[in-house]
Amino acid sequence: MKKLYLLLFFALIAITLNAQDKVVLKQTFIKVKPGNNYAQDLKTKFGEMAQKRIDAGYQLGWHLWEVVGNPQAPFTHIIVEPMMISQMEKERTREGWLKMRKEAIPSMTDSDWTTFMEDVRDKRDIVAEAIFITVDEVKKDESVQLPDNIGVVNWMKVKEGKFKTYENMEKSIYDGGLDKNGLQSGWSLARRIDKYGTDLYWNYFTVNWFASYTDYVKAAANIPAWDADKNYQNMMKVRDLRESVIIRKVIILE
Repeated sequence: MKKLYLLLFFALIAITLNAQDKVVLKQTFIKVKPGNNYAQDLKTKFGEMAQKRIDAGYQLGWHLWEVVGNPQAPFTHIIVEPMMISQMEKERTREGWLKMRKEAIPSMTDSDWTTFMEDVRDKRDIVAEAIFITVDEVKKDESVQLPDNIGVVNWMKVKEGKFKTYENMEKSIYDGGLDKNGLQSGWSLARRIDKYGTDLYWNYFTVNWFASYTDYVKAAANIPAWDADKNYQNMMKVRDLRESVIIRKVIILE
């Protein structure tokens, strides 16, 4: 009987730990300075390092996106890194980060890394970073793989104390799913979890997914002028649209 109780005790601990460990996504917003090859470095050098990090068990993936048709945007690229919370904890200290680098990229010396990062800092600025979780997603059909090739990202500032209300409002729009014959392939809703407060610029975002930029343009061109219905007016009372950009998939590593 004592052994049975012990087994149940350790099983409960394992279930609790597993429930606490979930997928989070780290976003890094990058502004590439004109006249250099950093955009190419992202696809090659950083992509190679990211794959080694994935293979070494430090993250689940590495997604590189570029902003399309918006030179006024405050950033040119977004890196999204899916990882388990337990993986993130491995490199939250300097010692943990150095251990990760040596395990994932053993051929790179401290001197190599210093030289590499000095070159990087001259080519780009990190505009912002954020950590978020996916709240919900809808696909046109089961053949769709999200994230798709083109995303229309809308960053929202939701009022404090209205998070659940806002999430339910967004989800209700897609209660009936997406038009099976339409051009939009999917929709996602995500919530920021690394920062809170009334002064925060954004705390949610949605993404309308499309297979191609042409599909997005066709869909946008066929939307007639409209007035917000009562439900949408209520949504506008709890959130502000802060920024909207179109992003294109460059690399997805897993």
